[in-house]
Amino acid sequence: MKIQHHYIHGPQSHEVPARESGNVHVVVGSGRGTRLMLPLGWISVTLVMQGMLELGCGDMCWHLASRHFQVWLDGGLQHISRNPCWWLCVAAPAQLWRELPGKLAGDASLIPREAGYSPELGRPLVHLARTRWFADGNDTAAVTDSLTWLRDTLLSQQQAMHQQLHRCSGRTALRRHQTLLRLLRVQHLIRCNIDDRLDLTRLAAIANYSPTHLIRVYRDVFGETPSEYAARLRHQRAWELVCTTDLSVCEIAESLGFESESAFCRAFRHAFGCTTTEVRRQCPLLASPPPAPARAPAQLMESIS
Repeated sequence: MKIQHHYIHGPQSHEVPARESGNVHVVVGSGRGTRLMLPLGWISVTLVMQGMLELGCGDMCWHLASRHFQVWLDGGLQHISRNPCWWLCVAAPAQLWRELPGKLAGDASLIPREAGYSPELGRPLVHLARTRWFADGNDTAAVTDSLTWLRDTLLSQQQAMHQQLHRCSGRTALRRHQTLLRLLRVQHLIRCNIDDRLDLTRLAAIANYSPTHLIRVYRDVFGETPSEYAARLRHQRAWELVCTTDLSVCEIAESLGFESESAFCRAFRHAFGCTTTEVRRQCPLLASPPPAPARAPAQLMESIS
């Protein structure tokens, strides 16, 4: 097992060849216009230190915010920085991840997820990004140990999801894991299309279920139906737009796919028990940009050499 480090800046792009099945790739991107393409069958961990990074797979596109990370299992993932951004990605073929030694007790299969940055995750990511730890990249033992450290950290952080895993149908751990992956794809598609009303048939096709079976299985695992989850996300999005933007109520209603401004206002009052006017009086618009991120990103840049 070897490690290859790549640094792309500005309008540069890098495509990882699928044939490099025995290598771990660590990519650091900075600036505006950087692009990274990962092949199918690869597992990746992407961390955004500053800015907003656009991720895409197939016809899905979503954004990863500053100080958030994404674990992606389906491969074929594209990274694009439309605006100034600083990010780090560790990627390797799925088979290489599965062959890592010293698996933790219980289910040792990674689960795709997006979450906020934590120092526990940052340490193995920073270690992999430090070129000086791996000399010419051919120290197989050092690369294996570092990737195993990252894998085990991710497994530890996903323990909270095991309750959902245990509620999945399937006689074996592998079947339950496959069921959860199907449902997470549905959930991810809903998150990527908050402003659109997705057809239940399309969601069911993503999971290879019938619409009726999808509703039942999804409720068993997550405690709500796909429609209820989508409505909850839309309510959160509506609250954010009302509180943090100067968009008119009509513009917000249109962006969220409501038939009319009055329909949006009724839904908003029903969800929150108050009107948009009352909310804006109590929640003035943000007059200044959000605070700068903590020192972790700066420390990471200093450590990469």
